[in-house]
Amino acid sequence: MPEVETLRKQLEKVVVGQRIRKVIVLREKSFQGDLKEIEGRVIKEVGRKAKVMWWRLSGGRFLLIHLKMTGQLVYVPREGERVVGGHPTADWVGELPSKHTRVVLELENGRLFFNDMRVFGWMKVVDEQGKEKELSKYGFDVNSKEFTVDYLREVLKDSKRAVKLVLLDQKKIGGLGNIYSNDGLFYAGIDPRKPANEVAKSKQEVRRLWQSLRWVINKGLRYGGASERNYVHLDGLGGEYQNHFLVYGGGRCKKCGGELKKVKLGGRSTWFCPKCQR
Repeated sequence: MPEVETLRKQLEKVVVGQRIRKVIVLREKSFQGDLKEIEGRVIKEVGRKAKVMWWRLSGGRFLLIHLKMTGQLVYVPREGERVVGGHPTADWVGELPSKHTRVVLELENGRLFFNDMRVFGWMKVVDEQGKEKELSKYGFDVNSKEFTVDYLREVLKDSKRAVKLVLLDQKKIGGLGNIYSNDGLFYAGIDPRKPANEVAKSKQEVRRLWQSLRWVINKGLRYGGASERNYVHLDGLGGEYQNHFLVYGGGRCKKCGGELKKVKLGGRSTWFCPKCQR
């Protein structure tokens, strides 16, 4: 979520007020809806819930965007300038459109490219009701007022799955990804393999986890997200959270100095400290 929120803020500065002149769909799977519903409309607002970005357009229409695992947005206002965000690949700095470009939005001032290597992401045209229906599929953002200690306990108590997998379930909790789940569990001192319902039995442990998740998400927002490569923003700066990882990527434990352990949970790499996380 910090990466998507950072991108949302950057795009808000440069696309709001612009008219969408034309939409070019290069991969049908990546675009859902009628092109005529958004062509000619003005971008009024750029918002977000969980990892879904939405653009409010004139005439009561919305463009929803989900980058999923490998999606990215690259806005090119003029030659030599770019505003980019999402999954870091060479498409950020390479020639566009690339072989991974799925949709191109031609705006009054520049073009926006939606690239997606694995074609899991999507753009979707909806009305107000459609927007609310789509966003209702996602849980409360970790840093929202609705994400309370009691809410987190309710999410955890009915599942026997590993607590990390429950944290990654966007239907339950909005905005957490692999990096922030790893670091949040470490900060809370909880083994990511521990059954969620076992964590829920301890009010103290649930509160500690709640505080830790909010802390790492807000830290991610403060540092503009994380990327292993060039995460470039409108101001030319890169995301810096990767310089502040607690356990993600492995190495030595920042608490005890011991070697971090790596396991696979739900197909995702998971790092933790066997001594400090129980």
